Amino acid sequence: MSDASSTRYLLVRGVGVLALAVLAAACQHEDMRSYQGYAQGETIRLSAPYSGNLSTLAAKRGAKVTEGTTLFSLADESEIAAHDAAKKQLAELQTRRRGPARNTAEIERLKSQVAQAQLKLAQKSANAPADAVVVETLYAKGDWVPAGAPVVTILPVDKITVRFAVPLSVASHLQNGRSVTLICERCGTPVRATVTHVSPFAQQESQSESVDALRYMVEVRPDPEQAALLKPGQPVTVVL
Repeated sequence: MSDASSTRYLLVRGVGVLALAVLAAACQHEDMRSYQGYAQGETIRLSAPYSGNLSTLAAKRGAKVTEGTTLFSLADESEIAAHDAAKKQLAELQTRRRGPARNTAEIERLKSQVAQAQLKLAQKSANAPADAVVVETLYAKGDWVPAGAPVVTILPVDKITVRFAVPLSVASHLQNGRSVTLICERCGTPVRATVTHVSPFAQQESQSESVDALRYMVEVRPDPEQAALLKPGQPVTVVL
């Protein structure tokens, strides 16, 4: 091999080694930006102040429900029928209000009756207070439910978060509003999330260690459209 060829070979080889070194460093850096955390959430148990047989159960375990959806009702057919009849009668009287003045008292009586019936029907049912995932149903349709007994447990999607710990060198650069990516088993797709809290204090269990070993808790909130993919207690990889 000529001197010129040797020189070119060494240069090419040197560039190749340098490229591999840079790539390895990048991979190590990328690994350092991934942290293990876990999903958590605050469940809500829905109940009614009345007792009765569970006449309607629209909630199914694992189902997604939107805010305002009626999840169950303890109202029986006779209560619903009485409310509908009073409402229909009220509408008919109001249509003929130009008639005798004696209808006025009857109209007011029916208004009060309809209002009371509507209130009781509302109190014997429960609506989802927010977009949520149904965690469990505690009774089956037709079961007798005591007053105040929880019937459905839901997990509001806006209460689902992911917590993970990072070293001081990372925590000092994280700010609320930063976008991150969550990777979890069975999620099927990466989940978008946003940093919502960075603890100003190191975790207690790391207090006695060296500065390099200190860990700070970070909390992120997944995108509402994808939050239902996460399950409380589920391990999650957070990619910064």
